[in-house]
Amino acid sequence: MNKISCDICMDLMPLVKDGVASEDSCNAVTEHINQCEECKKIFEEIPNNNIEFDDKKVISKIKNRLIVAGLILILVGSIIGVILSESENMFYNVLIMPIIGGVSYFVLRKKSYVVPLIMFGFVYVYHFIKYIFELEEINVNQIISLVPMPLMWSIVYSCLCALGILIGFLLYIAFRREKK
Repeated sequence: MNKISCDICMDLMPLVKDGVASEDSCNAVTEHINQCEECKKIFEEIPNNNIEFDDKKVISKIKNRLIVAGLILILVGSIIGVILSESENMFYNVLIMPIIGGVSYFVLRKKSYVVPLIMFGFVYVYHFIKYIFELEEINVNQIISLVPMPLMWSIVYSCLCALGILIGFLLYIAFRREKK
């Protein structure tokens, strides 16, 4: 077997202690520390860090963090989209709402159908309240006449979200077939 220098041995020692070094590296370090007392002392001083990881637990944590990040993205995107409906940049919603729908499909999968429904309610309430504040005088007849006005925005935004979900679903099918 090839003899290794003390420097190379010291570089390999932590890997050997952690159990991630190759068999050849382990053999080289073992052979070297059997012949070199100084490296043997250093090797014995290195703590054994064989930590067992629960792969399912790690993957579950990562998945949960991705879901939370996706839900935050959906919420922030929805708020930005609704706020943009009040400016000349409202046409960006043609991009924002389908992206929200697509992200919701990948985050929520089978429960993604709730996003257009929530979007419908959110947009409706926002515009209804906005129209109430724009009234000069408030009476019951005017409030009743405002009821159908926010429907257009709600339907448009919900349909754009649903389109995004459809696009996300089609992308999922396309990528799944690509793997096979």
